[in-house]
Amino acid sequence: MGFLISLALGWKWPGWAARLLGWAVPVLVALAAACTMVGLIYRTGKTAGGAKVAVQAEQAHAKAVATARADERHAQATVDAIGKRVAAADDQSTALVRSKITEIHNAIDSTPGTGASVVAPPAVFDTAGVRASLNAVVDDANRSADIADAER
Repeated sequence: MGFLISLALGWKWPGWAARLLGWAVPVLVALAAACTMVGLIYRTGKTAGGAKVAVQAEQAHAKAVATARADERHAQATVDAIGKRVAAADDQSTALVRSKITEIHNAIDSTPGTGASVVAPPAVFDTAGVRASLNAVVDDANRSADIADAER
């Protein structure tokens, strides 16, 4: 082999160098072939492994989305049930308030002397009694003030 290289390049090689090149070149070619095979196997495995991981990730994503959708449907059902209960309670309280207002109006209308057409009589007020009471309070306050002034 070394001899062929020497002839091709036109060089004169010493014998030991030609022998070294004679066995080194086939070893390097075999090593390159082995590295190429390892690289191809690695690339094929990496591609297949990547595809497998992508499929697994897609399946996990689909499962997570399905779970989230189920949770969402459950939450919406709960919200709908709460909304129905609140609406029913609101309707009941509205009906109760209206019935109480009607009862109060009926009670006011049925009380004698309080109808819309009846005019209430003027209130009787005892002005003389109130005046006497106020005068007594003022006199008492004046006496208390006179006693306090005398004690000083």
